[in-house]
Amino acid sequence: MKKAPTHRLADRVLWALGRSSQQAQRLVRQHMTEAGVRTQHYHVLASLADDGEGAQATLADRIGLDRSDLVTLLDELEDLKYVERRVDPADRRRKIVAITPAGEKQLIAMDQLIVAAETELLEPLSASERKTLLGLLHRLSGD
Repeated sequence: MKKAPTHRLADRVLWALGRSSQQAQRLVRQHMTEAGVRTQHYHVLASLADDGEGAQATLADRIGLDRSDLVTLLDELEDLKYVERRVDPADRRRKIVAITPAGEKQLIAMDQLIVAAETELLEPLSASERKTLLGLLHRLSGD
Protein backbone atom coordinates (compact mmCIF):
# COMPACT_ATOMS: atom_id res chain seq x y z
CA MET A 1 0.00 0.00 0.00
CA LYS A 2 1.32 3.42 -0.97
CA LYS A 3 1.99 5.82 1.91
CA ALA A 4 0.19 9.17 1.78
CA PRO A 5 2.59 12.00 0.97
CA THR A 6 3.53 14.28 3.84
CA HIS A 7 5.15 17.65 3.87
CA ARG A 8 8.69 17.92 5.22
CA LEU A 9 7.35 20.15 8.01
CA ALA A 10 4.23 18.11 8.79
CA ASP A 11 5.49 17.40 12.31
CA ARG A 12 5.99 21.10 13.13
CA VAL A 13 3.43 23.16 15.07
CA LEU A 14 3.59 26.12 12.66
CA TRP A 15 2.79 23.88 9.71
CA ALA A 16 -0.14 22.25 11.51
CA LEU A 17 -1.49 25.63 12.68
CA GLY A 18 -1.25 27.00 9.15
CA ARG A 19 -3.06 24.01 7.66
CA SER A 20 -5.76 24.22 10.34
CA SER A 21 -6.15 27.95 9.70
CA GLN A 22 -6.53 27.33 5.96
CA GLN A 23 -9.22 24.73 6.65
CA ALA A 24 -11.04 27.10 9.03
CA GLN A 25 -10.96 29.93 6.48
CA ARG A 26 -12.20 27.60 3.74
CA LEU A 27 -15.13 26.50 5.88
CA VAL A 28 -16.05 30.08 6.81
CA ARG A 29 -15.97 31.12 3.13
CA GLN A 30 -18.06 28.07 2.20
CA HIS A 31 -20.72 28.75 4.82
CA MET A 32 -20.90 32.45 3.94
CA THR A 33 -21.00 31.78 0.20
CA GLU A 34 -23.81 29.26 0.65
CA ALA A 35 -25.72 31.91 2.63
CA GLY A 36 -25.11 34.52 -0.07
CA VAL A 37 -22.98 36.84 2.07
CA ARG A 38 -19.40 38.08 1.80
CA THR A 39 -16.66 37.56 4.37
CA GLN A 40 -15.34 41.07 3.69
CA HIS A 41 -18.70 42.49 4.77
CA TYR A 42 -18.35 40.55 8.00
CA HIS A 43 -15.00 42.16 8.79
CA VAL A 44 -16.40 45.65 8.29
CA LEU A 45 -19.56 45.04 10.30
CA ALA A 46 -17.71 43.28 13.13
CA SER A 47 -15.19 46.10 13.43
CA LEU A 48 -17.93 48.71 13.58
CA ALA A 49 -19.89 46.69 16.17
CA ASP A 50 -16.87 45.83 18.31
CA ASP A 51 -14.74 48.97 18.02
CA GLY A 52 -17.38 51.58 17.28
CA GLU A 53 -17.96 53.98 14.45
CA GLY A 54 -15.04 55.72 12.86
CA ALA A 55 -13.61 57.54 9.92
CA GLN A 56 -13.30 55.50 6.73
CA ALA A 57 -9.50 55.72 6.87
CA THR A 58 -9.45 54.55 10.49
CA LEU A 59 -11.76 51.67 9.66
CA ALA A 60 -9.57 50.62 6.72
CA ASP A 61 -6.53 50.57 9.00
CA ARG A 62 -8.38 48.64 11.72
CA ILE A 63 -9.32 45.80 9.41
CA GLY A 64 -6.23 45.92 7.20
CA LEU A 65 -7.95 46.84 3.94
CA ASP A 66 -6.80 49.16 1.22
CA ARG A 67 -8.81 52.38 1.54
CA SER A 68 -10.13 52.25 -2.02
CA ASP A 69 -11.26 48.63 -1.54
CA LEU A 70 -13.05 49.67 1.64
CA VAL A 71 -14.99 52.36 -0.24
CA THR A 72 -16.37 49.68 -2.57
CA LEU A 73 -17.39 47.50 0.39
CA LEU A 74 -19.00 50.47 2.14
CA ASP A 75 -20.96 51.31 -1.00
CA GLU A 76 -22.31 47.74 -1.02
CA LEU A 77 -23.08 47.76 2.70
CA GLU A 78 -24.76 51.16 2.46
CA ASP A 79 -26.95 49.89 -0.41
CA LEU A 80 -27.96 46.98 1.85
CA LYS A 81 -28.70 49.47 4.69
CA TYR A 82 -26.12 47.78 6.95
CA VAL A 83 -23.98 50.90 7.43
CA GLU A 84 -24.45 54.61 7.20
CA ARG A 85 -21.89 57.27 6.37
CA ARG A 86 -22.08 60.85 7.45
CA VAL A 87 -19.81 63.85 7.13
CA ASP A 88 -17.51 64.38 10.11
CA PRO A 89 -18.49 67.76 11.61
CA ALA A 90 -14.87 68.30 12.70
CA ASP A 91 -13.52 67.77 9.17
CA ARG A 92 -16.05 67.95 6.35
CA ARG A 93 -13.68 66.04 4.04
CA ARG A 94 -13.96 62.91 6.18
CA LYS A 95 -16.81 60.42 6.38
CA ILE A 96 -17.77 58.67 9.61
CA VAL A 97 -19.08 55.12 9.22
CA ALA A 98 -21.50 53.47 11.65
CA ILE A 99 -23.34 50.16 11.72
CA THR A 100 -27.14 50.32 11.49
CA PRO A 101 -29.67 48.15 13.35
CA ALA A 102 -30.09 46.13 10.13
CA GLY A 103 -26.31 45.72 10.00
CA GLU A 104 -26.26 44.51 13.60
CA LYS A 105 -28.94 41.94 12.77
CA GLN A 106 -26.97 40.79 9.72
CA LEU A 107 -23.81 40.54 11.80
CA ILE A 108 -25.54 38.21 14.28
CA ALA A 109 -26.63 35.99 11.37
CA MET A 110 -23.08 35.98 10.04
CA ASP A 111 -21.73 35.13 13.51
CA GLN A 112 -23.92 32.02 13.39
CA LEU A 113 -22.37 31.04 10.05
CA ILE A 114 -18.93 31.24 11.66
CA VAL A 115 -20.13 29.14 14.59
CA ALA A 116 -21.40 26.54 12.10
CA ALA A 117 -18.03 26.52 10.31
CA GLU A 118 -16.24 26.13 13.64
CA THR A 119 -18.52 23.27 14.65
CA GLU A 120 -17.70 21.51 11.39
CA LEU A 121 -13.96 22.12 11.80
CA LEU A 122 -13.87 20.87 15.39
CA GLU A 123 -16.21 17.91 14.87
CA PRO A 124 -13.40 15.35 15.38
CA LEU A 125 -12.58 16.78 18.83
CA SER A 126 -14.34 16.11 22.11
CA ALA A 127 -15.70 19.01 24.17
CA SER A 128 -12.72 18.68 26.52
CA GLU A 129 -10.26 18.72 23.62
CA ARG A 130 -11.95 21.81 22.17
CA LYS A 131 -11.63 23.62 25.49
CA THR A 132 -7.97 22.62 25.79
CA LEU A 133 -7.24 23.71 22.22
CA LEU A 134 -8.88 27.08 22.75
CA GLY A 135 -6.91 27.63 25.97
CA LEU A 136 -3.64 26.73 24.28
CA LEU A 137 -4.35 29.01 21.31
CA HIS A 138 -5.15 31.90 23.67
CA ARG A 139 -1.83 31.33 25.46
CA LEU A 140 0.06 31.29 22.17
CA SER A 141 -1.57 34.49 20.94
CA GLY A 142 -1.09 36.31 24.24
CA ASP A 143 -4.83 36.78 24.83
